[in-house]
Amino acid sequence: MPEQIPFIDFKKEILKIKEKWIPAARKDNTGIGFTLETELGIRENNYAKHDFIDNNQFKGTRFELKAQRVNVYNPTIPKPRKVNDSYISLVTQAPHDGMKNSELIRKYGYNDSKGRERKNLYATLRTTKFVNGKNVKNMKISREGKHLFIIHKDQKLSKYDLTKFVDKLANLVVVRADSEWQLCNCNKPTLHDSTGKYHEFFSFKEPHVFTGFSLDKFYKSIDEGNIFLDLRMHIPTNDTPTEADYDTFHDHGTGFRAKFRTIPQFYDNEIIF
Repeated sequence: MPEQIPFIDFKKEILKIKEKWIPAARKDNTGIGFTLETELGIRENNYAKHDFIDNNQFKGTRFELKAQRVNVYNPTIPKPRKVNDSYISLVTQAPHDGMKNSELIRKYGYNDSKGRERKNLYATLRTTKFVNGKNVKNMKISREGKHLFIIHKDQKLSKYDLTKFVDKLANLVVVRADSEWQLCNCNKPTLHDSTGKYHEFFSFKEPHVFTGFSLDKFYKSIDEGNIFLDLRMHIPTNDTPTEADYDTFHDHGTGFRAKFRTIPQFYDNEIIF
């Protein structure tokens, strides 16, 4: 049976929870997105396209949904409050042509620095300069028309067709939230911190609804270095898999990311509830 994208009245559902303190339904990095989806009535999914369809104000429009922690407060650590300006993952996409991720890591991966029996390939690439870190050097991305290439020195390694992102990014919702670890007796110890006392809570703020994705503006953001391509993968070195049994569990994909403040640059319209 094919997977069905859920229909929700997004404005109605988000206004029900806006500004309330809601306990995380899952721990760690993915907790905010999972908690938001749970509160909105969106079951967790791995749909290739879109998270929900709006059945009211936006009249059947399909949306991708993102959530981001902004102000983070943890009373158990020194200087506990911080402002999060991390990147938002827009699209996770394997190369469309050229070297596969499994081939990239075998050729350009490096031994793990923490003594684990694995080879890593983690790098944040952009168009404006080469990465020249300790482990990864002379790598960047370069756009030629609708195609984006991973470059090592002057050699093209992998290729992406950027037009394939249009449908995925056509309409986007970003909900930002304050995060606070609060004393809690919910009897769900797996959701608590290492002390067993504190549980992360979220206060979801104004949702930003972006429509009218512009591929030309997206290209411009890439060219200006405002969109990054992250390589995020590792493979065990004690039993390096062959191409036939490459373990994708260790492959977190190549992710296109951007700062929240740059996202309006490649949309024609933004609505804030």
